[in-house]
Formats: sequence, structure tokens, C-alpha cells
Amino acid sequence: MLPIGIHLSYWQTSWNDDLLPLIGRAHQAGFDVAEFPLLFPNELKYQELRSELDNLGMRASCGTGLGPDTDITHPDKTIRQAGIKHLRSCLEGAALLGSPGVGGVTYAPWGMFPEDDWNERRKRCIESLKEAVMIAGENNVTIFMEVLNRFEGYLINTVSQGLEIIHEVDSDYLKLHLDTFHLNIEADRIADEIRAAGDYLGHFHLVANNRKIPGEGHIPWAEVKSALIDVSYRGYLVAETFVNPAGEVGRGLFIWRELASDLDQSARIAAEFIKKEMADV
Repeated sequence: MLPIGIHLSYWQTSWNDDLLPLIGRAHQAGFDVAEFPLLFPNELKYQELRSELDNLGMRASCGTGLGPDTDITHPDKTIRQAGIKHLRSCLEGAALLGSPGVGGVTYAPWGMFPEDDWNERRKRCIESLKEAVMIAGENNVTIFMEVLNRFEGYLINTVSQGLEIIHEVDSDYLKLHLDTFHLNIEADRIADEIRAAGDYLGHFHLVANNRKIPGEGHIPWAEVKSALIDVSYRGYLVAETFVNPAGEVGRGLFIWRELASDLDQSARIAAEFIKKEMADV
């Protein structure tokens, strides 16, 4: 059984809420991995977080998202360099936590749809990533690029688009990050997209089609499992589910109604579901 995890923002209402107590909640729910949102990577107390992980026998996973001020596709070199600096902080932080990679929107600003030439932005993305993977190699931490749905990103909506960028960057420290919520929107068949990723699949999120916990909704989990087995996936299986409409996290993820009445209970149900459904992966 692969290590299973949960994104700690499941319990957050603000992006800068203290992550330390959430590690214990993830452990109590039955997860092996705590996934950290590295949105403010320079503000985290990595030694304390790592100590808590070690005390509980937990592993770390990390994710981030670029924004308008850290856009590595931007025409302004200063902004691109700010994005590289942010990725450096995330990669160094991930190394301190023992995370094998940094996933999420690591290649373009999340939720932005610029009006200038997207081909030029793609070129700048590739050049920036060539610089970023050098930093990733120095820290032995892989960059995972999340394939997003059309409402949250424009540059990588399919596995083939992601693979094209990976091949152009040409580094072992760049792989794909797939998420069943996004795949449900963009893929003709979710399992086919997983198989298309093949050896380049580095990180995987399990989420219901409506962003509820895995097991609710209509994701074809048996097909997902079969595809993960076919590509010999060896990474983490992380529930990145958002069910709480409260605060900036709920608003930021467009959660307009309560999708779970008891967060801790739902987390336990999610862990049990993943352990049962993905037991053979």
C-alpha cells in the first residue's frame, strides 16, 4: 500500500493558519502523509513541523501556487525572478520537511488568464523551469506540475500539454501532478490520462468530482486504481479535498456551501476509503 495523505488546508480557513496542530489531526484520521501548502514558505517554522512529523511517524508532501507577483511566465524579468525565488524557497522548505517534491501550480499563476501572447508565455515558462529544475536538483526535490481544469488555468489542461513542457525542459526533476477533480473536467477518460502520464506521473491527488472527500461523487475509482497499477505509480496518494466554505480558503476554492458536517469524521472516512479502494496500488 502506498503512503496516503491529506492536504492540510482541508482544515484551514485562512491560508496562513498554523499548520502544526493539523499534522496531528491528519495522523488521528489515519493518514501517513501531511501535505503542506507552501504559500508563504519563508514564514514556516520547519524544524518544529519536521519534529512533529517525526514524533508521529508521518511523512511530508508539499504544494504551492504561483500568483501575479511570482509569475514565471511574465514578460517582466523581475516578476519571473520573484517566481524563481519563491520556488527556491518552496524546494528548500520541502527538503527540510523531507518531502520528495513540490506540486501544485508550479509553472504559471493560478487562476489567471492573461490577454497577451500565450505562446510567448509558454516559452518563458520553459526557460524559467530550466532554471528552477537546477534548484530542484540541488535540493533533491522534484517539481510536480499540476494538470488543471480550464477554469483554474490555461497552460496545462491535459497530460499531453504537460509532457510537451517536460520534454522541452528535459530534467529528471520535473514530473506531472494529476488530480481526479481536474481530470473529471478535462479528460475524456480519467484512466487513459493517467496511463498517458506513465513514468512521468510524480504526484497524485484523490478528490471527488465536486471536491468532496474521495468516495463521494462519481469518480470511477476502480478505473483509477487500475491505471495507477498499470503505470507502476510509486508516489503518495493524497486527498486534496475542500469542503468548508468558511474564510479565504473556502472562497478561494469556490466552496459556497458546507460539503461535510464534521471535518475530522469526514477525514477518517476518506482515509478508510483510500486504504480500501487503493489497497493494491
